This record gives sequence, structure tokens and C-alpha cells, in this order.
Amino acid sequence: MRFVGPLLIIFIIAAVIVGPQTFFKVDETQTAIVTRFGEIIGSTKNNPGLYTKTPFIDSAIYFDKRLLVFDAPPDSLLTKDKKNLEIDVYARGKIKDPQIFYSTLRTETSGYNRVIDIVSSELRREIANDEQSEIISISREAIMNRVRDAVAPKLLEFGIELIDVRIKRADFPDAVADSVHKRMIAERERIANRERAEGAEYDLERRANADRTAVEIRTAAQRDAEIIRGCAEANSIKIYAAALAEDPEFYSFQRSLDAYKEYLASNTTIVGSSTDLGELFGRIRIGVS
Repeated sequence: MRFVGPLLIIFIIAAVIVGPQTFFKVDETQTAIVTRFGEIIGSTKNNPGLYTKTPFIDSAIYFDKRLLVFDAPPDSLLTKDKKNLEIDVYARGKIKDPQIFYSTLRTETSGYNRVIDIVSSELRREIANDEQSEIISISREAIMNRVRDAVAPKLLEFGIELIDVRIKRADFPDAVADSVHKRMIAERERIANRERAEGAEYDLERRANADRTAVEIRTAAQRDAEIIRGCAEANSIKIYAAALAEDPEFYSFQRSLDAYKEYLASNTTIVGSSTDLGELFGRIRIGVS
């Protein structure tokens, strides 16, 4: 019995040392392979769980089976029409075959760099065949699809499945951007000046039309007024003529009254003969009687 304690201690120590070297865990975000002296043994561990390996001889290598993003640094590329563009791209993919990946690239860092190199090389070749206007327009998606189709078979040789390649940014270089910005400002100013000139011309035209219309309206009104006044005077003359023809003496008498009425209203001193006044008063008496 006295040996049980030491043996138990030895067993526990051995379990602590050997256990981690014998068992390894794979979670749902990982795949794993087992290598022995750098060579792959057994199949890929794709399902989560607890697995065993030979302690101190075998090693478990883990790989991320989630979607990976490969972000390439911005690069200045020359287009078909000999114009430079600063293009920033990224690719998305995942490790489809960990054994091929490990055999060709060994580490995820190496795989990341290899994907960036292949994507950048194919992108440079594709951009050299496209016009600048195509790259910055709706044709961009078609261009990136061609890049993806060219890169995908090459990455499969390394056990990587490419999902897509996308442009994050496509801009002019700083020197070119300044020049383009100045040209855009000049163009906007030219358009603004043209529109202001057209607006001023339109305003003058509208004002001239309004003035001409006003003159025409005033002229027509004056013409109509003269016509109406002429007709009224003609009617007045006609009425006076009819009255004169009907009773010349009464007409003469009425005109005399109108004349005296105007003189009296204006406080004007009337100098006349007694014969004229007597004749006037005589007519008034006759009219009253």
C-alpha cells in the first residue's frame, strides 16, 4: 500500500504531461491535420470534437475554415489608355483543402501573401487591357469577375477556394487628382457662367416683351379712348344740332345762361349794356310764365 501514493503521483504527472500531447480539440471554426516529422498523416479533421495523436511525435496543425479576407495594399496601375489609377482591392476565400494548403504553403501567413501576389498580378494584367472610363464606371464588376475567374484556378492549386475579388477604391494619383479637380472646377465655372449669361439674356428678353406688350396695351387704350371721345363729341354735336334746328331761340337762350353761369361761378365782373341784360331778363320772364 505504501507504493500506491507514489504511483498515483507518477500517474498524475504522466497524465498531465502526456495528455496534451495525446489529445487535441477541434472547434466549429477550425479544421486540423496531424503531421509526423513534417509529413501529413491521416485525414483532415473537419468536424468539431476531441481527437488523438501519438504523443511527442505527432503535431496538430489548425486552419481557420471561416471566410477569409485578403486585403491587398493600394497599388498604382497603368490602364490601356496610359493613365494611372490608384486601385485598392480585396479578395475573399477560404481554405478548402487543408492538406494541399499545408503541403504547398505551410502557414496561413504564407497563404495570405500568395493570394495577394496572385490577385495583384492578375489585376495588373486585366487593368492594362481596360480603359480608365471602364474601370471607374459600371463595367468595374465585369472586370473584377474576369480577375476572379483567372485567379480562382490558380488558388485551387494551393487548396484555397476564391469567392470573389472586389475593388474598394479606384482613384487618380494625387498629382493627377489635383489636375482633374482643377479641370472640374473650371468646367463647373464655365457652365455656371454660361447659365448666368443665358439667364440674363432670358431676363432681358422677358423684360423687352413685357415693355412691348405694355406699350401695345397703352396704345390700344389711347386709340379706343380717342374713338370713344370722338363718338361722344359727334353725338353731342348731333344733339346740339337737333336742338338748334328744333328751337333756335331757346338754344341761343340756353347758351347764354350757360355762359352767365360760368361767369358768375368764377366771380368775374361782367361789363355789358342794359339792353343785353334787359333782353336776358325778358326771356327769363317769358320762360317762367
